[in-house]
Amino acid sequence: MHIGFIMSTEVGLRTQYLNWKDNLTPDLGIDPEWIVINWWKEGGMLERLPGVPRSVKTRLRCRMEVKEGVKEGLSHGPFDALFIAALSVMHLDAQTLARQPYFLTTDVTPLQLQAFGDLYGKYPSRFAAVERRKHETRRALMQNAAMLFPWSHWAAGSMVEDYGVDPDRIQVMPPGINIDKWACPPRPLDAPVVNILFVGGDFHRKGGDLLLQWAQRTSAQNWKLHLVTREKIEPPADNIFVYNDLNANDPTLMRLYQEAHIFALPTRGDCYSLAGMEAMAAGLPVILSETGGTGDIIRDGETGYLIGPGDGDGLIQRLEHLLAHPELRATMGQAARCDAESRYDVRKNIRRTVELIRERVGK
Repeated sequence: MHIGFIMSTEVGLRTQYLNWKDNLTPDLGIDPEWIVINWWKEGGMLERLPGVPRSVKTRLRCRMEVKEGVKEGLSHGPFDALFIAALSVMHLDAQTLARQPYFLTTDVTPLQLQAFGDLYGKYPSRFAAVERRKHETRRALMQNAAMLFPWSHWAAGSMVEDYGVDPDRIQVMPPGINIDKWACPPRPLDAPVVNILFVGGDFHRKGGDLLLQWAQRTSAQNWKLHLVTREKIEPPADNIFVYNDLNANDPTLMRLYQEAHIFALPTRGDCYSLAGMEAMAAGLPVILSETGGTGDIIRDGETGYLIGPGDGDGLIQRLEHLLAHPELRATMGQAARCDAESRYDVRKNIRRTVELIRERVGK
């Protein structure tokens, strides 16, 4: 099958793109055409514009990529199918996509994203008529898809309730990760120092400040806090470390997962959490806020703990409990690894997705 893959490099979607590209093996019988939407080009003319906020530059870059790059990629079709992992294609006219059956995968719908308000900075148009037209365009895009692969049951629910999609054309399919890459050796129960890991580019939205507050107030001993983020933060203590500019599947990032004992992400708002899946695959107990579709990821009390969005008190209780109970950390970590192998192996999920595409297009 000749399939056009429209993929995005926006934050976590870049990980999804790289994992698909690395694991779409020849035995699956797919001839791929990679059509990539870049959200940032280092050193690009647009990115060098002075006085323009980064968020504005990324939106403009995305529209340029869709208008020029995606249309150019689609001119190589029609394909046997399109696999779309970027809702930004909603800027395209329906006829362009309808030249072939297309399939959508996403962690969120536009209405869900808008509901987060300031956390994501995505708002409806100030003009009601414009917003209605945009909603109808998005509704048609989803309803006309051959099949939709939302990452979570939360996103699936919005497709049905907000966009009128037939539930029979929806299959919840997490993006998956490379399970083998994230495998870690057993962690000793008598580790002299417990490493706590946080991975979140948007430091405030992901709740990194809540971990810093805990770190500065706790009486717990013998721990180190490792913060992976885009934000330039000055570590307030010798046992707190900040890492900037680590990319998806970066060897340094993977080493931090391997050396960690607890993963904590007390996010205020998230659609899903690839970092949470990576932590599970690395055999870590995960403390994760239940927001958006993240409730699908952790089995509360078995593979980690779910807390409320930005719940500082819940974070303190769960984190200090895990710090004090190494046997529980090990048990939860082992359960998390088994769960990740069962549900988040990208090779299994890609194979299943390809099978469903074949069934729909009759190839």
